[in-house]
Amino acid sequence: MPNVTYSNPYFKGNKEEKNAQIKRLTSLFGVECDFCHNEDLTVFTDEGKKSKEMMKASVALGVECDYCHVDRKRYKENEQQARKMFELCEIMGTECSFCHAGKGKLTPKGETSKTAFVTRNWATEGTKRCLECHIEKKLFALNFYGWQVLNALKGLKGM
Repeated sequence: MPNVTYSNPYFKGNKEEKNAQIKRLTSLFGVECDFCHNEDLTVFTDEGKKSKEMMKASVALGVECDYCHVDRKRYKENEQQARKMFELCEIMGTECSFCHAGKGKLTPKGETSKTAFVTRNWATEGTKRCLECHIEKKLFALNFYGWQVLNALKGLKGM
């Protein structure tokens, strides 16, 4: 492994701890460093760019790659949920950390989103439904229908 200063947010600890994390990652996926990086570790390959996005998710959730992956081509059951979440992030123009603050912990925006998911059957009906209540992606203001839904929920809580 080349001598590199690791300044990315994905690996934590001192140099030895970071190297151990990288070794676990490459071992899990059965790849070498050049799968994701050029020789100098300064540029990401296309696969590396995809891995970088997944690493952001693992940091936001506070989990390691083996939370979803068995290896590079096989996944655990929760990978299907991760796919839906990645789709949601793409549609709404956010990152995982917008809603997630660790495994089982949500940000305030995440708590609001969770309510919307439950009340709008998002998990079974797809993420395109988000835009029924929101004006557009990256602009999280509610449209008229969204305000109706929110006010109805507030009314239900007051009962």
